[in-house]
Amino acid sequence: MYFYTMDSAVIPDHQLWLSVQQGNRRAFDELYQRYAQPIFASVYRHIDNRHDAEDLTQEVFMNMWIKREQISIASSLFNYLFSVARYKTLRYMREKAIRPAGLDGLLPAEEPVEMALTTPHLHDVAARVAQEVAALPEKMKKVYELNQDKGLSVSEIATQLHISPNTVRNHLAKVRTRLRSTISRLSTFFFSLL
Repeated sequence: MYFYTMDSAVIPDHQLWLSVQQGNRRAFDELYQRYAQPIFASVYRHIDNRHDAEDLTQEVFMNMWIKREQISIASSLFNYLFSVARYKTLRYMREKAIRPAGLDGLLPAEEPVEMALTTPHLHDVAARVAQEVAALPEKMKKVYELNQDKGLSVSEIATQLHISPNTVRNHLAKVRTRLRSTISRLSTFFFSLL
């Protein structure tokens, strides 16, 4: 575990994140100091309510701390935080029936915001995920399908396919990484429309 001082800005995010996962509060505070302001600015730009933007930003970091042991960050920490903030912002906008200004010219005025934010975009995401799954290597695809479609556990899949549980875990981790990357690229695009 790392010891954090005022010079912690030189410590890379991935090392800070490993320490956060181990429960190091000072490492978490450092990550908060690095990223709270840009996350807040992004949220505030879309909802134009300072108090609610502050609350959503706090939720992003609070959830990150609470779920730190379960969270697996495949790319950059900032991309992860930005994605969570984007999701929370879209959910907030849907709940408050806020029409995103960036879509006003693209949608008929009478179309509900919920439909505007979900239906076409979710179909695009689902189609891309299906394409990614179809393009997986055969063994990896079989492991993924047994896990997702049939609900089999790692040990059940290992037994059925005559492979080790670690191989099953590795396949599932690779699939998750690929799908996360695909969804992240798409959600970044959709969020940029707002």
